[in-house]
Amino acid sequence: MYSNISYSMEKLLKSNSTPKSTAVIVILLLLVSLSVAITTPFKQLAYAHTFTGDESASFLSVIRILQAEGNLAQTNLATNLSLAQEHAKSVVGIVNANHTFGVLPIEVSENNKRVAADIVSAANALQTAVKSIPSPIQADVNARIANLNATLQEAIAVRVPKDHVSNSTINSEATKDLVNETLRQYGYAFGISSANRGNTNNINSSASATPGAAPSRSIVLNMSAYQSAQALTSQAKVMLTEALLSTHVTSATTSTIAKVANDLSQLKDVIDTRSPYGNVASLVQVTIYQDLDRAFRLK
Repeated sequence: MYSNISYSMEKLLKSNSTPKSTAVIVILLLLVSLSVAITTPFKQLAYAHTFTGDESASFLSVIRILQAEGNLAQTNLATNLSLAQEHAKSVVGIVNANHTFGVLPIEVSENNKRVAADIVSAANALQTAVKSIPSPIQADVNARIANLNATLQEAIAVRVPKDHVSNSTINSEATKDLVNETLRQYGYAFGISSANRGNTNNINSSASATPGAAPSRSIVLNMSAYQSAQALTSQAKVMLTEALLSTHVTSATTSTIAKVANDLSQLKDVIDTRSPYGNVASLVQVTIYQDLDRAFRLK
């Protein structure tokens, strides 16, 4: 580029001998050179998209959600085919539709189109295997699950910066995202609309009690969502372990991190015992979020 400009300058200077015309040509060519030098880097940067910490955390949490749904499709296969199919459908829905993070394949395709296509293919293949007629084959479904999980790990490798994967703040933010999704699925399980989730007092008082059970227990209206909430508490605990491994633990943070771990165990307990949504929401929003923020200095 610059050699072409130099050549053009030399040619024009030779063909225009007057001082005035020479000065004008030199000024114009210098302006062109300066324009090329300035705009070229900006054109290159315009297509770059480096993940922020929040984006990486959201991406990692969605990967965990997909793994949880895939595992539920696998574990329900022998005992409840309709639930297995619901979870396989959720995998496809999360991959192909808008989620908290965005459309997963589109984000991955920025770095690797082949892996992005593989994610869609793996999700669809799982759903097809679970819906096989006359009945799914367990070994086939197991193979599809293994392929999906391997593809999701590859997606992390090509899309999330390595320093983000091992960053305690990002992993703890991902833990918070998973806890939030746990609460969302728990609301779905009991038929609580998103508009009503903020009013935990009304939800507590209006929860339907299971006949013959303790008043704190409620009727599950959506078993698929309830299973998802249960599975995501386990994924949140795994994500917390990742955050713990990637941080420098001091005596000052040991107790706060231990508190978060205890919070997540309590979350699993209240979900397993089907506590009213308001109790679960209070635990998540008042206790777990604040303890995570305190332990990993998120705010």
